[in-house]
Amino acid sequence: MIDITFEINGRKVSPGNIGNALESALLQSIQNSISNSVGSIRCAEHGQRPRIKASGRNFDSLRLEVSGCCDVLIDQVKKKLD
Repeated sequence: MIDITFEINGRKVSPGNIGNALESALLQSIQNSISNSVGSIRCAEHGQRPRIKASGRNFDSLRLEVSGCCDVLIDQVKKKLD
């Protein structure tokens, strides 16, 4: 399973622990979209999955940060997310 985390205004959140139903649905939608796009990607050399962090001051300014075991994996994921 791909590791997707969210950080809004410096606070870690997840679709299940955010109080507002609309914001929860938004995070779940983002998480599903990312999983559908890159959830099956694994590094061919190391067998690892990417880690993705969506962060920003608010929901309108979320940026995705991709990390992984090597640059090849990171580049592969970034291409799929563009």
